[in-house]
Amino acid sequence: MSELMDTTAFTSGPPVSVPVEYNTRDLILYSLGIGSKDSRFTFELDDNFAAFPTYPIVLTFKGNSFDVLSFPSPAMMAVGNAPLKGVRVGLDAEKTIEKVAEIPKDGAKLTLKGRVVGVHKKGSGALVEKEFELVDEAGKVYYRIVDGSFMVGAKGFADSGKTYSETIKTPPGPATITVEEVTNPDICRLYRLSGDYNPLHVDPNFATMAGFPSPIIHGQCNMGHATRIVLDACAGGDQKRFKRVQMRFAAPMLPGQTLVTEMWKVSPTEVIFQSTVKETGKVCLSNARMTLHPEAKL
Repeated sequence: MSELMDTTAFTSGPPVSVPVEYNTRDLILYSLGIGSKDSRFTFELDDNFAAFPTYPIVLTFKGNSFDVLSFPSPAMMAVGNAPLKGVRVGLDAEKTIEKVAEIPKDGAKLTLKGRVVGVHKKGSGALVEKEFELVDEAGKVYYRIVDGSFMVGAKGFADSGKTYSETIKTPPGPATITVEEVTNPDICRLYRLSGDYNPLHVDPNFATMAGFPSPIIHGQCNMGHATRIVLDACAGGDQKRFKRVQMRFAAPMLPGQTLVTEMWKVSPTEVIFQSTVKETGKVCLSNARMTLHPEAKL
């Protein structure tokens, strides 16, 4: 029996600082890429214009570039990954985004401090998790992000580090709110302009090599759609109330398919939800929870 690869070297290193930058146009483009029609996120002259709360996740791809990027991008390569044997493709697996402070709506130059914190066997591959903090030059923290990727086919390694993965079950009984939304057939071509240029989402040949019948929607694009839907339904779309969201990417979704999002309001500040692809009946986003700040009292 061959010896398993020791992965502790990948999960014990210090954070790497990656310069990131965005402008107002980037914020608008991202919001359009997750299906938003709300002028608070798509029109810079709206009195309440702001960044949509999940925008910072794309900075882990975009870095400080304003051009089309290779994949993996320089920002992704800077933080690194766990170079495991047998990997065929990397897919979005689990994400957690926590807002500590609003990012500037007029754009900013910030720093992402990121590192690999966990490598664990999962099904037919590996779950590789990274931690990020988005900070300014004074050290002010704006966001904390946990980025989990599923490395399909990874084998021959030993687990190391910690994991943030947890099971969040939907409550018994019918959902409090259910929303159906048909995705834009061209959503992948629009969303990728925010920084994730993985050819899996636009190139049929690449998708076939990765084991999919056709290009699939970016997992983080689905995450943005679902977060927007839940925030609209449970907080009137008020981004100031957003505190945290987490979810697992359970199945792929094709552009043009219908996202059905069921929500259970378990408290005034907590919503458990899941999203299903209507055409297939498969849950595509699971283990999902949004935490809100209490509604402001007048």
